[in-house]
Amino acid sequence: METLVKGVNLVGKLDRKQKFLRRIPIDPMTGTTEWGLRSYQDEHDSFAWGGQNVYDVYTLSEAKALDGSYYKDW
Repeated sequence: METLVKGVNLVGKLDRKQKFLRRIPIDPMTGTTEWGLRSYQDEHDSFAWGGQNVYDVYTLSEAKALDGSYYKDW
């Protein structure tokens, strides 16, 4: 997520970056900017990030919703 804030260099343009976020959003369940990350190389139900290609973010909250499911499973 930090890369989305810092930006990536544009190909063919010197000293130009493409930024996607102004800042890392606050997780409404925990009140922090810490998020769980999941990559294509990880198992679909894994809660450990392998360090590659992030495709999913999820809350790190252990709280349950009203229907009994965990927020991190949404």
